[in-house]
Amino acid sequence: MQIPIGKLIVSLGIILVVDVPPAQAQVSDGQVAALVEALRQAAPQTGRADDGLYSDWQIMPGNIPRWSRSCLGRELSPAEFEASPQLARSVVTCVMQDVLRDEYRASGNDEMLAVRRAAAWWMRGDPSQYNSSEIADYVQRVVNAYEQQEAAAAAPQPASPAAPADQPLQSSEFDRYMAAGYEATEQRDYDTALLYFRRALDERPDNSYAEQAIQNVERYRSIPAEDASDNQSQPDSE
Repeated sequence: MQIPIGKLIVSLGIILVVDVPPAQAQVSDGQVAALVEALRQAAPQTGRADDGLYSDWQIMPGNIPRWSRSCLGRELSPAEFEASPQLARSVVTCVMQDVLRDEYRASGNDEMLAVRRAAAWWMRGDPSQYNSSEIADYVQRVVNAYEQQEAAAAAPQPASPAAPADQPLQSSEFDRYMAAGYEATEQRDYDTALLYFRRALDERPDNSYAEQAIQNVERYRSIPAEDASDNQSQPDSE
């Protein structure tokens, strides 16, 4: 009998981050983003508003404080997690980045096998059960959604005319961190905004937009609250 994902996830222990040599686990931001979206699309639905699960990924509340503390540097309540799809996606991305890297290594760099193993980890807590008949339908839904995401990402995209010539097209993970930073800035949650902008800078070292955003938020933090009302728009870009 299939174990409900909510019951599974609450039983999962602390994620072990293994230091994997790059040659053994080449996992891109795009692959992680595709897996996260695939898990969202494949999440089992209970059909009940009071099922005790949170966000589109159907996560048990007991995991939310631990995962958000590890990934964001602060604990989110289940209500906060539910209220911000952007934050929820960032936390799930953080968690699944390590999982996919580990399963890539375990699969011998076989991308689709790694995705199947990651789906089994999410559903059962045991990646080796990716061939289990009890979760076969779920694993296949994840694979199908993942392939759709990868195909969409591979489709030719017109270059943005607004992008400066010296700035390369940014990775989806960079854009996601920047968007979350802007959102936190607008809410005057400057500590969270700095965390996101610094994560973006880690993705693209020396990126002028991320550097400017960090400088702006640090300036906002130094302004007394009563004087900051005119400084809450999206941080300026160069």
